[in-house]
Amino acid sequence: MEFVLLGFSDRPDLQWILFGIFLFVYLTILMCNSIIILITKADFALHTPMYFFLSNFSFLEICYVTTTIPRMLVDLCTQRRNISIMACAAQMFFVLTLGSTECLLLTAMAYDRYVAICRPLLYALVMNHKMCLQLVAVSWMSGIPVQIVQIYQIFSLPFCGSNEINDFFCDFPPVFKLACGDTFKNEIEAYFIVVLFVVVPFLLIMVSYGKIISSILKISSGKGRAKAFSTCSSHLIVVVLFYGTVGVTYFQQKADPCKGFGKLLSLFYTIFIPTLNPIIYTLRNKDINSALRKLVLMVLGDFKEEDNVSAVKQFVLLGFSDLPSLQGFLFVAFFSVYVVILLGNTLIIIITRLDPALQKPMYFFLANFSTLEICYVSVILPRILFNLWTQKRSISVLDCATQMCFFLMLAATECFLLAVMSYDRYVAICRPLHYPLVMNPKKCIQLAAGAWLGGIPVQIGQTCQIFSLHFCHSNKITHFFCDIPPILKLACGDTFLHELSVYAVAMLFVAVPFILIIASYSKIIATILRLPTTTGRAKAFSTCSSHLLVVILFYGSATITYLRPKSNHSARTDRLLSLFYTIVTPIFNPMIYSLRNKDVIAALRKLFLKI
Repeated sequence: MEFVLLGFSDRPDLQWILFGIFLFVYLTILMCNSIIILITKADFALHTPMYFFLSNFSFLEICYVTTTIPRMLVDLCTQRRNISIMACAAQMFFVLTLGSTECLLLTAMAYDRYVAICRPLLYALVMNHKMCLQLVAVSWMSGIPVQIVQIYQIFSLPFCGSNEINDFFCDFPPVFKLACGDTFKNEIEAYFIVVLFVVVPFLLIMVSYGKIISSILKISSGKGRAKAFSTCSSHLIVVVLFYGTVGVTYFQQKADPCKGFGKLLSLFYTIFIPTLNPIIYTLRNKDINSALRKLVLMVLGDFKEEDNVSAVKQFVLLGFSDLPSLQGFLFVAFFSVYVVILLGNTLIIIITRLDPALQKPMYFFLANFSTLEICYVSVILPRILFNLWTQKRSISVLDCATQMCFFLMLAATECFLLAVMSYDRYVAICRPLHYPLVMNPKKCIQLAAGAWLGGIPVQIGQTCQIFSLHFCHSNKITHFFCDIPPILKLACGDTFLHELSVYAVAMLFVAVPFILIIASYSKIIATILRLPTTTGRAKAFSTCSSHLLVVILFYGSATITYLRPKSNHSARTDRLLSLFYTIVTPIFNPMIYSLRNKDVIAALRKLFLKI
């Protein structure tokens, strides 16, 4: 059984306008909250409990909108609104768990402001590092077991009537309306959990602000009162916006007098409030404004040394500076490579879109892979060309962090997309009769969207964590782009925990997809060997040999590099390996897929004959 998310299907004339609006909103939320995370980690003036909670809140907002908006974008783009029960349950679980986290985190932030204003002499003692970590951990973890039980109970209900959910995501009020029989007990349990995770935190916030306002009014000077209130006004506005809409949504009557009212409220607190939050915290906070100003000046190269707490304002990408006689040759070589990658991958994208014979899942993923390769090399090669042409190798901390973040996100996408492509070949060869059913257009779009979006929150968090380190020694990066291993080598103090997190992320985004690829190809090879004829075996293997070559090239060099963030190998070895999987592999990919694929060759021949 599947549900149908009606979303905004009642306005068919506005589907693409809504797609554009929500895509813009999503990118704005990601960018603005990422900037807040970055500056709270990078600026030493913001290393206080208040901004520690704020960075967690911004990361939460990124996760929160990622559970709803990508699904909305897929529905608006494809007009296929079906969602499986498992996917619906997973989405509801993450929405409710992250919603619980938001309520508890807002409470922790209110408590922080209470101690700062009402108990200022005890603030450093009470809000110590351990206490802050405990409050954040409780906020993130408390809702998980309760919401697992709630989701299980909701989806154990029988659904025997309509399967249309009158909302743009799976929330429990519209899902309850589809259940058969008496849902009174389930609704009571749901409202009890809402009271536990919404009302109780709200009451604690009100108590905190009651004490805060009382303390502020006791301050003798007007200037002192204004200063004290300014430290908590942003948080108070966010609380009013969030709790106001959530309270109305979850305590409205089951029979909503206005059919679209609940949907409008959900849209407000799940999407528009996360958009407003960074604006509220930046416009009304002098410290944030100051940190943003420092970052802007740093990017423009106009940041004075006395304004910066860190000794390192800029890095220097050494790149190929040890080969001064070859700078012109390297520029021409890399420029030629870049043009070839752009042309080769663009050709593949064009022919997979235009040729009817290539309208298959395999070539849909290939088009996505070619788009990814263009983005991937565009993060690195233009910077290399600029450095070789101008011989100016300086890069600001913000530019370096941005390059690393996009590189890591796209690398994660490549790992996931290669795993998805191997799954496609597994179904095609091992389950050929089920292939059209399993690899339907909706499933292909979901897999591609998961590959593109899956790494974003984690890699943003990892980049912020790395650039929160102190860089007080050399600022020379022995590499041609900002990568994790050479950056960690420049950090002061103990980087063990950061290296551990790099290993964990590498396992998640490199090793796990690689294991899935190996498992898929083990099944594929076993199936091919069972085919009775040599011709059949050769034909089956030819459909996946190109992908297998790309996997070996990419994972071979990437695994060696990233499973040793701080290695004993020479910088030249690291640079050579990175050069191979960041530049050499993308130039080979179009050749591999075109020279070893008859369908692609035929489509290219048709295109050239038309021209």
